[in-house]
Amino acid sequence: MKTIDLDQLSKELGNFYGRSQKEVRKAVSRGLQKSISDLVQASPVDTGLYSASWDFRIDEKQAIIGNHAPYAGIIEYGTRPFTPPLAPLLRWAKRVLQDPSQPPDFSPEVWKLARATQKKIQQHGMAPRHVLENTLPKIIENIKQEIKHG
Repeated sequence: MKTIDLDQLSKELGNFYGRSQKEVRKAVSRGLQKSISDLVQASPVDTGLYSASWDFRIDEKQAIIGNHAPYAGIIEYGTRPFTPPLAPLLRWAKRVLQDPSQPPDFSPEVWKLARATQKKIQQHGMAPRHVLENTLPKIIENIKQEIKHG
């Protein structure tokens, strides 16, 4: 989740080119709406929940853009080493391998991939993907364009 103070954004964008606050809010809203597709495109896809969970809201003083998937923070910021539960890794490995086996009788290949992934996360954690952070320049550009042409 990233919160942008509209006054701070005003300085970043060059005082909104003489637009009223109402016009600016509408332009920011259009710019963020346009940016959702950029975030979806940059999102890793497994089940599709993460890429479908991008959203934003704007009030009088701020704009908030973020992802509401339960594991969004892990994708954005990564994790320290920890022992993840095996059940979600088994379901993930089944999807990745497109394996026809069904729980609880997963194939040896599914078990092997799930346990290897669990071990890697135990040793190294999970690397951050910085989806939102890496997309921020494009988001700012989208807002600038909407203000300029709005």
